[in-house]
Amino acid sequence: MDLRLPGPVQVPKEIQIAMLNSFDHPMMDYRNPSFQEILLETVEKSKMIFQTKNLVVPLTSSGASALETAIINTVGPNDTIILCVVGYFGEYLQGITDHIGCKVVRVEAEWGDIVDPEDVRKALKDNPEAKAVFATHCETSTSAINNIKEIAAVVGETDAIFLVDAVSSIVGTPLYMDEWGIDIVATGGQKALMLPPGLALITMSDKAWDVINKHQCPSFYFDLKLYKKGLDSGVGTPYTPNIALVNGLLEAIKMIERGGGMENEYKRHAALRDMTRAGARALGLELLVDDSAASPTLTAVKLDNADEFRKMMREEFHIALGGGLGKLKNKILRLGHMGYTDAADMLKMFAAMELALKKSGHEVELGSSVSAAQKHWLENPNC
Repeated sequence: MDLRLPGPVQVPKEIQIAMLNSFDHPMMDYRNPSFQEILLETVEKSKMIFQTKNLVVPLTSSGASALETAIINTVGPNDTIILCVVGYFGEYLQGITDHIGCKVVRVEAEWGDIVDPEDVRKALKDNPEAKAVFATHCETSTSAINNIKEIAAVVGETDAIFLVDAVSSIVGTPLYMDEWGIDIVATGGQKALMLPPGLALITMSDKAWDVINKHQCPSFYFDLKLYKKGLDSGVGTPYTPNIALVNGLLEAIKMIERGGGMENEYKRHAALRDMTRAGARALGLELLVDDSAASPTLTAVKLDNADEFRKMMREEFHIALGGGLGKLKNKILRLGHMGYTDAADMLKMFAAMELALKKSGHEVELGSSVSAAQKHWLENPNC
């Protein structure tokens, strides 16, 4: 099955082999000095993907756990937090904050649009007690990219800390944590990092650590102070790490380095986005997000009865496409082009989509989307 999803993504052979090699006989002891070297090297190299000098903490869990970890280590019941909500995963963050009893101030935009940084400024002015602002970088439900750089500049004028959900954006689109002044970035490994699900990463600025050190985290497992203590001392994580995924992450980072580094990854993903949007337009499909806010990691296109179309793609052509979430359920397709994806993968997807659309009764000129995508790829200087 070809995964053209907004995650999880295809896992390259190099990473599969690195993960398999971690299963020594007997099983590798995660307190073994040889693994501790691998873990600490991985943690150090992981700084590159966040464009930071800050400590990166690996969590044996999903990306959602990193989001919750960011929140429960910085705010508690009755604390004010400003949430930027532009889709399903903004609502997801509201669910976490509601669970712990925060006072939530929402800064919203229509699904498919992005937050105006000036609205964040107003929310901070109206709520000077706000301890944190949380925004999703890539809203995976719509494929829109929030203007994190400008929001960070606004938050940086205050005492509040800025937390960013970068689960489906990290590696795929520019995010410069230190340069932009972001305080916490959380992500998962199953997106552009090309790993199987099960590993999350979170990194914090000095400003964030000042808040964390003064805050009583209600969680035993996700208390970041314990992770910092173990990693700073060279002991490692306080609880059992996923040895295979740590080895896989190290290989993923090495693959990025061999491919020319983060700037090349940003360019490659942008080129895949642009060819995908060109192919979708050639099919006559309406794009959900304007070009100015379009994600380099996935593209959302409008289609009636989208779930039935996805079923045909999966059963007849063995290609898995993402569907709509929440209010967009059955109304859009989400086409993933992140991580271990190249132009040939997208061309195969478009060839199959043309056939499926034709069989579904749509007026489609066979070869039109493939040709448009090919042409754009050849003309794109980033390719």
